[in-house]
Amino acid sequence: MPSIAGTEPFDSAKELHELFIQRTHVCLWLGVVFFSLFSLLDFIYCRSFFWLFLGYRLGFVALLVFLLLLLRYPPVRQYSHSVMWSAMLLGTIVITVMTVHLGGFASGYYVGILLMIAGGFSVLPLTVPQSLILGGLMYLVYTVTVSLISLSHGSISVPALANNSFFFFAIILITSVQCYDEIQITVKSLRAKASLRAILTELRLYTDNLEQLVCKRLEMLEESDLKFFDLYNALPDLVVLIDDKGVIRMVNRLGAAMLNQTVENLEETMIFDYLFETDPDVFVKRVIDRINEEGAIRDVQLQMITPRGRRLEVEISGNHIALSQAGMHYHLVIRDITATKKMEREVLKSSQLLDTSRQAAIFGLARLAECRDDCTGSHLLRIREYTRILAVELSGFPEIKGIITAQFIEDLCLSSILHDIGKIGIPDAILLKPDHLSAEEFSIMQQHCLYGSEALTLDDYEEEELGFLKMGQEIALNHHECWDGSGYPNGLSGMQIPLTARITALADVYDALTSSRPYKPAYNHEQARMYIIKESGRQFDPMIVSAFLKREQEFKAARRDLLLHTHPSSITTDTHGQP
Repeated sequence: MPSIAGTEPFDSAKELHELFIQRTHVCLWLGVVFFSLFSLLDFIYCRSFFWLFLGYRLGFVALLVFLLLLLRYPPVRQYSHSVMWSAMLLGTIVITVMTVHLGGFASGYYVGILLMIAGGFSVLPLTVPQSLILGGLMYLVYTVTVSLISLSHGSISVPALANNSFFFFAIILITSVQCYDEIQITVKSLRAKASLRAILTELRLYTDNLEQLVCKRLEMLEESDLKFFDLYNALPDLVVLIDDKGVIRMVNRLGAAMLNQTVENLEETMIFDYLFETDPDVFVKRVIDRINEEGAIRDVQLQMITPRGRRLEVEISGNHIALSQAGMHYHLVIRDITATKKMEREVLKSSQLLDTSRQAAIFGLARLAECRDDCTGSHLLRIREYTRILAVELSGFPEIKGIITAQFIEDLCLSSILHDIGKIGIPDAILLKPDHLSAEEFSIMQQHCLYGSEALTLDDYEEEELGFLKMGQEIALNHHECWDGSGYPNGLSGMQIPLTARITALADVYDALTSSRPYKPAYNHEQARMYIIKESGRQFDPMIVSAFLKREQEFKAARRDLLLHTHPSSITTDTHGQP
């Protein structure tokens, strides 16, 4: 549109420069506020460096205030880009110096630079080249500074450098993409403001030619509609309009391509045809019925399939639209989340691998003590299985309903194998003695409960994160306590004894009875069963004994299977030839 008399043509470079000056003030003030506030983090995280870091921060804040004062003078305003870039690079230097004090590349303080990049680039109207260059310079300042200082003190932590570099480049790339979108939107916004000013001028100049002005506005409206239509078709998600029968009435171009179809081929077809192993009634219930009830839905996950057989994981959001003379219709936005779901499965697989590694580490820790008198580790395997059997049965008992959860069982199976970890502190002469212990020796042996409890103390850790170790501590301390109070080391009785220790106590005694020792032969299952029944209410919690009797065949089978797996010659048989 030609410029109107009295108005200037739109100059995007000039407008962006003015906007940059405004945003520079905002960024510098944000730097003043946040660099000061993050002193709280220094006080909590690295108190020994608090005063030194406070000096760095206040020095940088003073520099920012000085730059703000300089920008008040018109001759300096034209150099706002240089001022802002200098502030970002100086801030990078300050944070880099802090990371050097805290271990160089191993320090997580470099995240402060990432916050500067994310915050500054989101506020400033930067082009993609500008964001890449500035981000690259900040990265070079950080890596070169830390590398030079690290080399002068020893060596560079290459894994930490690689990890930090990955996040640097990821943030730089993400913010550069954001800068691209923001600059486009900003230019359009500035252009729209310039157009609005031109429109106001036109209204003043052409009030005597209103009809002509209305025609111009109609043309602009049509152009706006075309732009909206282009935007609709440019959306990467599948956007469909369906009626209450599931017939697709309208679809965007890129969304149709997601299903390997054209708009013409998709319209007037049934959306049910593109569902993978989902009954139409299920789709109606989860999508259409919910929209009718709630007015809108979000993030309903289903699977779809293209005519070529490619399966898609999708997320559906939508609402209803009442069209005149056409009844109720439903507007759905269907997003392809196949890649996201794949990533979630990979994360889950990694988590499961980590859990397996953790269990292996705990098992190895328990065997440090156990292998001194059982190098096979089979005792630990049996204890873990026996406690699992008892816990699963007890989870249905009304007396403790809700206490034994799936997490409780998982932690118990992991922590029960640590019950004798304290034996590592018992002398070999007592632990490996092939005969009954004297009273003095038995008193020393009893100390393994205290040793185990102390070894698993969690003073420096969060209990929620290491619940199985907390559970292991109470088992190690209390698994020789008796229901009637005659046990050790503290003479606890009844419900004073933790449930985990009561469960492990029975499992441990059953395994001790059915295992041979230098001073006794192994009991068969029936003999061990009779002993446990006799000790119900004395050594053992009657409720735990009841759970054992209900699952005794599983005890018997687990003992047989694990003995066959480790040393089959050790299996004893009863008079009927059963182990």
